[in-house]
Amino acid sequence: MIGRRNIILGLAGLPALARAQSPASGLIGQWQGEVAGIGAARIVITGIKPDGQIEGRMEFALQSFVSTFADKVDPGPAKTNRGIASGASLTIESALGGTYSLMLDGNALKGTYVRGTTFSGPASFTRL
Repeated sequence: MIGRRNIILGLAGLPALARAQSPASGLIGQWQGEVAGIGAARIVITGIKPDGQIEGRMEFALQSFVSTFADKVDPGPAKTNRGIASGASLTIESALGGTYSLMLDGNALKGTYVRGTTFSGPASFTRL
């Protein structure tokens, strides 16, 4: 017979199970693509925190620039980006300015890169 205590302990694990199987976990991996106005780029997502914050880095062929993901954007010496996953969407605030708004579509991340009011262009990446 299952006791009340066992049921409560079993239910306590459900949030972690739901988080582990969230659509955002499909974003984990390496993505290679092109960003209008910037050129070749790679997104490496190594993990997603419970609040949706992305762990990993972005790499740009232009000037061999690498920017890691952190809990806040830092345009200073650290040059960190902030990435947030929510379901199948990924928003990245860039240390160099601008925002990536991407949606998972099978093995592709597609969307836009917008920098202020002066630039808006396509951004697309495919899973490696």
